[in-house]
Amino acid sequence: MNEAPKSRIRLKFARLAPAKDLSHLEQIKALRARAAACGLKFWPAKVGGAAVPKMAFGPAVSVGHESLCEYADLYLEEFAQAAAALEKLQPLDDESFRLLSARRIPVFFPSIEAAVNAAEYFMEAEFPAGFSQAAVDAFLALKTLPYEKVKPSGERKTLDARAPVLTASYDPATGLLKVTLLLVPGRNVKPETAAELMSGGKPAFKRIVRKELYWLDSSGKLEVF
Repeated sequence: MNEAPKSRIRLKFARLAPAKDLSHLEQIKALRARAAACGLKFWPAKVGGAAVPKMAFGPAVSVGHESLCEYADLYLEEFAQAAAALEKLQPLDDESFRLLSARRIPVFFPSIEAAVNAAEYFMEAEFPAGFSQAAVDAFLALKTLPYEKVKPSGERKTLDARAPVLTASYDPATGLLKVTLLLVPGRNVKPETAAELMSGGKPAFKRIVRKELYWLDSSGKLEVF
């Protein structure tokens, strides 16, 4: 066996509506099973005593959310081109996950999770009466907005809900709110929370989609991951 993987293929999946209620661990299991079944010679890793494809994944998407930017790095024992991985994996698309792209990257590149700095969300909802772009602009004009986050354990923590919001816009014709949020461990704000604070009420969410992940370049500009 080789001493190190020979190829690393970065896969980008769409997480479709039937998969939106999967946990992060359930999603990892589903994507690993897909990689194991595709016929590529994967680099093995041990999970629970069994050999599975070595893979690295992006930041977890919330239960209940769809996504157009679920990333997974697949490590291979063989030299392989991205086109070959695409050809092997795309026939395994189903109602839950669809492979959008594959590209080869250096084996020792930083992890996906370490490189991602921000995420863009689309939220389709019935918002409280009177909600408008003016309310979004008023939120963006704030310097800070403390709010109390309550964890499932009951632990309470005060966070700044304004700081992570990079951009936001609302289209009343479609009921679509777009928000781009910084991802900072320990200080993340859910897009639903941002929507509630902007609208001053409890929106009736119909659909939430994580549209894209970004990294910040040296000038602070957002770049597609």
